[in-house]
This record gives sequence, C-alpha cells and structure tokens, in this order.
Amino acid sequence: MRAVFIKGQSDYDATRVFVDELAGAFEREGYASVVIDALGEPDLQETLRREAAAGPTELIYTVGMLGELRDKDGRSLGQIFGAPHVLHHVDYPLSHLERLEQTASETALLVVDPTHVEAVNATFGQDRFADVAFGPHGAVGEASKPELDAEEFSDGRPIPILFAGTYYGPGRPPWSHEQGLVRSLFDTALEIALGAEFIPALDAMDHSLRAHGLDPSDPNLQRTRKFATTIHEQVRQVRRLALLEAAGAAGFPLHIVGGGYGDRFDHFPSFRLLGAASLPNVSRLMRTAKLVLNVNANFGAGSHERPLTAMLAGAAVASDHGAWWAEHFVEDGEIMLYRWKDLSAGLERVAALLEDPEAVWRLAGAGQQRVLKEHRFDQRVQTVVDAARRARTRRLDLFGPMEAT
Repeated sequence: MRAVFIKGQSDYDATRVFVDELAGAFEREGYASVVIDALGEPDLQETLRREAAAGPTELIYTVGMLGELRDKDGRSLGQIFGAPHVLHHVDYPLSHLERLEQTASETALLVVDPTHVEAVNATFGQDRFADVAFGPHGAVGEASKPELDAEEFSDGRPIPILFAGTYYGPGRPPWSHEQGLVRSLFDTALEIALGAEFIPALDAMDHSLRAHGLDPSDPNLQRTRKFATTIHEQVRQVRRLALLEAAGAAGFPLHIVGGGYGDRFDHFPSFRLLGAASLPNVSRLMRTAKLVLNVNANFGAGSHERPLTAMLAGAAVASDHGAWWAEHFVEDGEIMLYRWKDLSAGLERVAALLEDPEAVWRLAGAGQQRVLKEHRFDQRVQTVVDAARRARTRRLDLFGPMEAT
C-alpha cells in the first residue's frame, strides 16, 4: 500500500523530522512511502494532483497543516487523493482555532494528549471530524550505544543537565484588556489551572463558568470555551519560567538550548545558554548529557518528544508528572517525575540524583530500553493506520473501501 507524507515549515525542523521518521517507519512496515516537501514545491496543488493520480493511496499524513486546504475545485486534501487525511496536532489543538474550524470534516485528527480529544469533541461536537484520537509522540534520532558502567557514562557525557526549550515569558494574559465578566472568567480559570497539579485547560474554563453561574453546555458559550487555549498557553509559560527560576536559584549547572533567552538569566551564573538549535542537533546534544530536565506544563495526560528523544539518546530524564508517563514508564526506575505542588522537593531529588553516578546511569539505561521497545516511530505506525481506517469506514461515501493487496 502507498502512504503519502507532506511536510512544511517548522520551528527547529521538529515537525519535518516527525514526518521523515514516520515515513521511514511505514517503509519498514512494507508501505511505499511518498514524502512531499511543501517548501520545495512551486505549485503544491499541482504536485498533489499529480501524486494523487499516481495510484491508490491508503492515507495522507501531515503534522498541523493542510486540514484547511482546498484546491481550485474546492476539494480537500483527502478528496484530492480519495483517501483519509490523518492530521496530527502535536500541540494544543485549540491553539490553531481558525485553521481547525476550516479543517475538512472527513479529516482524522490525532492529538498528543487524551484530554485534547475531549477538548476537540466538547467544543466542536462528536461528529465534526471523521475521527479524533490520541496519538503519542515517538522518539527522534538514533539510539546511543549504552555505556558499560557509571564511570564510562560520566566520562562520556560532559553536560551534567540539559534543558531544551524556547523561552516563554509570562507576559500580560491576552484577556487582560477585557473588562467585567469576561476578564473574571479567564482570571478564575487560570487560578484554577495553576492551583492544580494538572487540570485540562477546558476543564478549568468550565469550572470557572459554573462558578460564575453559567452553563458550559450553553450554545452561546461555545466560542468562549474554545478560547480555553489561552489558559493552556499561560499555564505553559508560567510553569516553564517557574522551573527555570527554581533551578537557577538552586544553582543547577543547567545547559539551555533554545531561542529567546537573551540576557534574561544572567543572574544565574550556573546557567549556560547554548542558543537555538534544530531538533536533530538537540538530539545530538542529548547524547552528551547525563540528565535532561523536561517540562510538559499543561500536557498533563499526554506525551512529548523531548523526554523520549532524550532517553533514546541515553540520557536520564526528569520531567513533571503526567498520566501517560506514569502509565508507560516506571517512576524512579525509568524516569524521574517531579510535582508542581512541591517543586522544591522535586528539584532536590534531581540534585541528589546527579550526585549519584550509579543511580543516574541506571535510570538512563532503563529509560532507553523502554523507549527502544515501545516508543519509537515504528510503534506509532498502527495508530496512524487505525485512524485512517476509522475515517474511511465512517466516510465510505468519499473514500470507498480500501482495495485488497
């Protein structure tokens, strides 16, 4: 069978790498994978029409893009190919609200947090898209060769602790110019979200609506509920900065790779800023780190590629607690998980881990073995195939049954 993958513009090349990794995994499963680079196509729609005519296609896969595409005849991407389009949102889907509202109804959506499934269905309706399902990240890059002992691990990894992520400073909330009820609704929702270890942004908004005597099911409030994305973004910004400030105050020898920092952390002499880097280069840096410190912030039930990529690169990982990590990894055996409600205690445990070469080496090795077995892109192929097949079944009027091979 043939699968078509389309990649485009991406910060740090992240989603471009995701597409290439998944296309390779499909090839290993026996598919004929076709990768189209939208950045290199002077006439993307002509390329799509030509590729669609090349033969039967089982599915088209993109990350965060082309759900809103219509050709000159008004056809969506799925209609052009006569096959389901699997659109993977690897951040909060409601943050792409305008594009999501224009996404073709026959599209299959994958999201990286189960609560994002609930957010889409609760605000757009259960039948708005052909399918909405959870599709976790996969680890990026090549596996590092496991070190034989703690001494080899320590000697070969000069970076004691690495943090990868763009600077997000919590400026004024986007609703700060509002007055009265609207401002109160969003202020209360943010307070609820920051007061919990994790609560989905839409749940925080619904709690706020009820606290103000409003019914979240009221049709007139659905547009307001979709702007729960602003709560998500604010929590992410506040908590990322809180983690870095706490790590700096504790004197962590933190190497930070990412853009936007400028001189903001000059007051922390233990920090070293490495600047922005592409995802492949970040993966290579992780191969030289003993431990990678991660923050999921408001992805409290889902996945992120950074911890998986770090573990594949042979580094130990400490991240904020999340349901998916707790379910798929052994806490303190394969990953260390800290809690927002007791951040200082969590960072004390991270510091103690770094002081124990044997413990950090064992944590890194166990995490890598788990990722190798269960969390590479090869283990994500079936999730994509299943999403496409569900969408095809639900929209046989558009796609018809898949021909047997």
